Amino acid sequence: MALVHFEEINSEASWGIWRIEETEEQLMYLLNPSKTDTTHFESIQHPRIRLESIASRMIVKELCEKAGHEYHGIFKNKNAKPFLYNSPLHISYSHTEDFAAAIIHSEKPCGIDLEHIQEKMKTVSSRFLSEKELEHCGNDLDKICIYWCAKEAMYKLYNLKDTEFKGNLKVSDFEKLRSGSLEGVIHVGSFLSKTEVHYHMFGGVVAAYCF
Repeated sequence: MALVHFEEINSEASWGIWRIEETEEQLMYLLNPSKTDTTHFESIQHPRIRLESIASRMIVKELCEKAGHEYHGIFKNKNAKPFLYNSPLHISYSHTEDFAAAIIHSEKPCGIDLEHIQEKMKTVSSRFLSEKELEHCGNDLDKICIYWCAKEAMYKLYNLKDTEFKGNLKVSDFEKLRSGSLEGVIHVGSFLSKTEVHYHMFGGVVAAYCF
């Protein structure tokens, strides 16, 4: 597995992207998974998705160890938000074909998403973008993908039920850069919050994270 991007955001948080180059057997050897992790992998029928899932946990393990914490596996709450066993760290992870990404934070909940930049995003953009956001994007596929990743990262951060990407998650317009940030707002029922979302474009993929 090749770590193609690693960043210490501050003294409390770090994140990274990995290019998946190993076989499933090689990754399982490196991960040395817990019983809970192994049970999760066994429930995944698709070989590629299973490989990406193993890689996601592998990068979480690597980030934990870089921060001086042992990795003992991951469990999920009733809303499918992941947590570490026997560790105070907050985590989030994502995967797409050939890549996995993760973020850890010692103090705050966090969210991350990783997606390939692909044409099909244009055909479904009206399902997750408001009219104002669609106007901001125009025909820019990169910006559409950044918007999607930002909203997905926010969704993972807040972990609120009944959250609709188009209606409850709003993202401000932004200047497209290789790495940048934008303002995100979530409004679900009586809950209202703002967060800064950071994004990074790398090798045909977009990653976005927030905390």
